[in-house]
Amino acid sequence: MSDMDLDGRLWLMKDLYGMKTVPPAQDYNAFVKAVLICAKGDGVLTPEERNWVVGRAACYYTNNEYEVAKNYAADEDLLEVLAQAPTLNQSGRRVIIYVAIQACAADGSYHPDERASVHKMAKYLGIEEDVVNQIEEYCIEEAKMREKRIALMFTEGIPY
Repeated sequence: MSDMDLDGRLWLMKDLYGMKTVPPAQDYNAFVKAVLICAKGDGVLTPEERNWVVGRAACYYTNNEYEVAKNYAADEDLLEVLAQAPTLNQSGRRVIIYVAIQACAADGSYHPDERASVHKMAKYLGIEEDVVNQIEEYCIEEAKMREKRIALMFTEGIPY
């Protein structure tokens, strides 16, 4: 990984989550797979959902996870995939819930079956229902703020 890649990843982690170092890479593959499985919880992984995960993978992960994001069918059992990623049970537990909700909603809809997949993952990871509900509410608020920011910055329409 180049210094520029590491610096960019660290900036993202610090800006979004307040982290001072980049987390260990050992569970990135399962992270990406689990997020895609949740996004396909309604039976369809839409192009918008996949593209959102692909873009995030391009910013955060290695070529391997980028390729997983682009090509993974998301047909494996969610809990089996999570069992391959023991550190997700530690500090990354709430982040994966947050990211999964964002991916599920990337097509403009957070389908009840996608929501059920996210809640299943949260239960497996030991995250209380109330916390998941709070993260969902935050994601809704954040999406509204994004729309407001874009409208404020580009009053004549998005130029590019």
